[in-house]
Amino acid sequence: MGGALAISIAAVIIAAIYFSYLIVKMAMEHEEKKLGLKAGDDRAEQILAETHAEMASLRERVQVLERLATDEDRRVSNEISRLGDNAGVHR
Repeated sequence: MGGALAISIAAVIIAAIYFSYLIVKMAMEHEEKKLGLKAGDDRAEQILAETHAEMASLRERVQVLERLATDEDRRVSNEISRLGDNAGVHR
């Protein structure tokens, strides 16, 4: 009976070691996935920051173009130039 008890204890110990190995393996795989997701989150944040910077730059450019398009002095200057060009055609 002593031999059967020793074999049973050995089987339980081997099973415990095997299941411990599986649990540690699953935990490591889970951590690797979490790290992969964090790296993806960092990349998404970088893309978002770049997009915001580009949008700010484009807004500034649009404001400059709006200012040029509505600039009264520029409009008057263009009108004078156009009138001068038209006067040269009638001569």
